[in-house]
Amino acid sequence: MNIGSKTCRSCGVSRAIGVIRSAAFALTAAFFAGSAHAAFHLWVIQELFTNLDGTQQFIELFTPSFGQGSTASTQIQVKDQAGTTTHTFTIPTNIAGDTTNHTFLIATAGLQLAGGPAPDFIMPNNFLFAAGGTVTYRFTFQGDVPYTALPVDGITSHIVPGNTNQVNSPKNFSNQTGSVPEPSTWGALGLGGMGFFFLLRRRTA
Repeated sequence: MNIGSKTCRSCGVSRAIGVIRSAAFALTAAFFAGSAHAAFHLWVIQELFTNLDGTQQFIELFTPSFGQGSTASTQIQVKDQAGTTTHTFTIPTNIAGDTTNHTFLIATAGLQLAGGPAPDFIMPNNFLFAAGGTVTYRFTFQGDVPYTALPVDGITSHIVPGNTNQVNSPKNFSNQTGSVPEPSTWGALGLGGMGFFFLLRRRTA
């Protein structure tokens, strides 16, 4: 009789342990599933741009992964070369939609006026240090990204990492692209330059 009671108690304990383990497994699975679908840590910074006076700037980020839309309250930080001044921008909202192979764009309000796409988030003028420094999307796997002096011709952007330059090509989360300044403006600049060149030649003659 006593042996049977002990056996029953042991069975009860075993069942309780089994239930606890199952619950713990379920909670763990739910946590990781939630993390996979509600994260932001796989975004990488890939393009920086500024014009001469800092009124047209952008930071473009890219991810190949899904479930990276939990951007609300995350922060971009930029430090100057000396590390003495830090600018911080807090992203106000999440990104809605599938993030797979998408970019998102943080830019000054003047970028769209100059021909660029609508920013997903608007940052202050002169947020980036044109002379170089470090840019970080905090708590992502990319970590700190040092960058050298940015071109300030109003056309060329800076690719990071690698610190190479190219014609700017901002793209927002809706896959809208543009270039600063607009191609028509480039044409006007080219025609103006040609006109000035011929005027100089006539004066020389």
